[in-house]
Amino acid sequence: MKLNLPLTFTSTALALALSTPIFAGDSVADSIAPTTEDSSAYQSFFGPPYIKFARRNSDTLLPGYTIGTSSYLHRFSSDFDKSGLGEVSADEFSLWTPIAAFNKDDFHLFAWIGYDALKYNVKNNSTANLLTEHTLQSISMPIVFIHDVSEKWLWGAMVMPTYAGTNSSSDNFAISVAAGAGYTYNPDLEVFAGVYYYNGFGDDLLIPGVAFIWRPAPRWEAYLLPPIGGVTYSVTDKFLLNFFGQYDAPTWHVNSDKHGPDRDISMNGLRLGLRAEYHVGSFFWAYAAGGVAVGQTMEIEDADDNTLQKSDIDPSPFVQVGLNIRF
Repeated sequence: MKLNLPLTFTSTALALALSTPIFAGDSVADSIAPTTEDSSAYQSFFGPPYIKFARRNSDTLLPGYTIGTSSYLHRFSSDFDKSGLGEVSADEFSLWTPIAAFNKDDFHLFAWIGYDALKYNVKNNSTANLLTEHTLQSISMPIVFIHDVSEKWLWGAMVMPTYAGTNSSSDNFAISVAAGAGYTYNPDLEVFAGVYYYNGFGDDLLIPGVAFIWRPAPRWEAYLLPPIGGVTYSVTDKFLLNFFGQYDAPTWHVNSDKHGPDRDISMNGLRLGLRAEYHVGSFFWAYAAGGVAVGQTMEIEDADDNTLQKSDIDPSPFVQVGLNIRF
């Protein structure tokens, strides 16, 4: 199975669409705009929305929504389980930023642009490995629509085209579509349900799902927003700790090169880690994370979906640094 799961938009949008969140543990009960009964005093046609959904006036010590991020991640070397394929490490840079936000009464439309560049480094291999030496790049543009019905309900939909590969080709394109609804079960618990559809790289995939965000205390939040989940603790107003798990399964189309023919490269795995985040000023929060990637698998298929190479990869430690923009 091939499935692109790029790091996309804010946890609100993504919980609605049950798509692929950039961050969990980053949403809070308060909306982006100041607390007021007259939302029109704060909301404009362009810019951050006033969201009634899940609104509460009790004190929460968690920060606001993450709407943009940049990061660098390094995965240390680990062995392929297939004899002769050697070992692999990886370096990845990603950048996600909002490009548009439109509001009209209770209706909101958002758009992001995301860029990701990943390079695998293979060494000590005695058998030809079909991983490319080129940097694998992807560009995604999630567009999210939200109807903020009330403090109890909202629903939304998302469409996200993605380009992923090493050279210009129509085979590099994929499309994701999602729709979902959210319900405030009580002031500290939001639940979501929806469906996600993916088409690309010769595959069609339809996934229903459920999610939740739970804040049992002002400094704590637990969340499950597939494909991520975790627990966040606000140590102080400026310092957060977050234990997280995140499943990734990106796919890229690679044109023929000295390593092999036209092919799709899929790498999936689960990252478990601890992230520390600090408010450095204004809307900016710097963070560092570390942990281990487990359950990793490489699969490479040709243009006819025939498997050319497949191998599990041993667990590998990783480190990550980045900068978030929060409102």
